[in-house]
Amino acid sequence: MLTQIAMGSFRKHIIDTIAYAQFKVGNTYYKADIKSASVISGDRISITFLIDHTLSGNMTVTEVQLYDHNGALWASKPENILRKDRQEGVLYRFAFTISES
Repeated sequence: MLTQIAMGSFRKHIIDTIAYAQFKVGNTYYKADIKSASVISGDRISITFLIDHTLSGNMTVTEVQLYDHNGALWASKPENILRKDRQEGVLYRFAFTISES
């Protein structure tokens, strides 16, 4: 079994590795800065970013992604998030549980 120190090292590695996010609207991907990355609840990692208000009009986000510092895709998830024109933005959170079984 891995020790708690080893598990913590894996969590820290993920937090340190994720560089930015992207979200897809129509056929276009938009880059987003990571707002926060931290360990929550002891074994979960939370990575948040803002689907911002710079795009006008209503829009539907159909995919969200996380990338590392080398531009490699680390995580991807299909979505169906409607952001109305008057909203300032949508705060999105990826949450990962790191465990050994």
